[in-house]
Amino acid sequence: MQIPAEEAEIEPGHAYTWRISFPDLPPDPGSRRPASYNQAAYLAAACSAQLSDRPPPFGLAIACSFELTGPVDLPALEAALLHLVHRHEVLRTCCRPTARSTSIHVRTPEETHLERADAGPLLSRVATRAHLHELLRLVDPVTGPLMVAGAIVREGSATVHVVYDHLVADVISAPITVADLARSYEDLTHGHRPDPTPAGSYIDFAREERTHNLTLRAQDEQLQHWRGFLADGGDHLPAFPLDLGVPPGHVYPPVNRTRTLLPGPLTDQLETACRTSGGSLLTGLLAAMAASVREEGGPDVYRALMPINRRGRDRYSRSIGWFINALPLAIPAPRRASLATRLALARAGYEPARQQADVHSVRAQQLLRRADATSDVHRPASFFSYLDFRTAPGAEHPSTRTATVHVWSLACNGSFLWFHRNHSGLHLNSLHADTPLARQTTDSLADRLVQTLLSFSE
Repeated sequence: MQIPAEEAEIEPGHAYTWRISFPDLPPDPGSRRPASYNQAAYLAAACSAQLSDRPPPFGLAIACSFELTGPVDLPALEAALLHLVHRHEVLRTCCRPTARSTSIHVRTPEETHLERADAGPLLSRVATRAHLHELLRLVDPVTGPLMVAGAIVREGSATVHVVYDHLVADVISAPITVADLARSYEDLTHGHRPDPTPAGSYIDFAREERTHNLTLRAQDEQLQHWRGFLADGGDHLPAFPLDLGVPPGHVYPPVNRTRTLLPGPLTDQLETACRTSGGSLLTGLLAAMAASVREEGGPDVYRALMPINRRGRDRYSRSIGWFINALPLAIPAPRRASLATRLALARAGYEPARQQADVHSVRAQQLLRRADATSDVHRPASFFSYLDFRTAPGAEHPSTRTATVHVWSLACNGSFLWFHRNHSGLHLNSLHADTPLARQTTDSLADRLVQTLLSFSE
């Protein structure tokens, strides 16, 4: 379940925290690695915000929380955490700001250690939530740390938190982390050695991604879909399609809420209806989003960026990192049409974009945009994300069934929507700027989505 940290139900207990430590000496120059497209854009925005002494409008921390049952072996948990850091190379990176940019360096497992701190007893759920918020606030893409961990230990159980800056992890990294960490802990407490095999490295993936994308040229046919998408937006990425009451250039504290759209049986019913009409739950959601936005006063074509997982099924399938590209979607919303027609239009908008998944969105903009790409940082973006946690990497481990994911930001200038499905149903986690109009708009859109999805199921 993806929920706000404010909604986390964490029992009181004794708190411990861990931070990664490296030698005091500067990293070896040979350890420098090129940032991925995502990392480079994210770091540029973070450095710019730091220089202007204001928070970046889309900086994120991503946390996962899960339960350990039985008396907790603290040294074994610490060893499992260290094994996680050793196994996933991206967790051993550090950033070093320079006069012109920020370099990413990779430390060796031998250089990487964990420092444990005793945070003392937490006597209430208010205190445990505050502790989680402290962990979320610790990570920073420029100054570090990029990862922190914590545990709230009780006599017969513990709640474990792992927090990443978005620079080194995406939301799909959360179930991977839970399964990896829980398995290692189980192995260690039973006297077994955890899996010694290094996970596929996000650093390697980033290099392969750059190698492929650097061969692209602006006139290539492969960029035709992106070319049309940007042209339709006047050379800008699409803004959030409804009014949020956010003046250009302003950022606000974020509001983070999760709402259940459909319970499990109704989600199954919706999926069956979509499949019967030639679509899927995803294309049904896209069609419902387009129709709902239009009914709320938005445009007749819903345009958005949709994150897509690029891990594949082999080398990187269970790797931690930011393995996400963004697809450019344009979904028409006819005023009167059958479900089959709506799904066909959604599929026609989604499939051409999906076929270009290996063209990175940042590279496409570098090649095609005349406008300064950084100008969109201060425009509320149109963002649609869908993830089925039942089939995510690591979902087969029992610990993930009750685990939670939290995304947290210090500031926001738009509205971000994470649709997610689990065994209990279909849910929407939204993070939007804290303005009265944004609250009203987000609530009204969610109400409309429920009505639309139910009408699709009839």
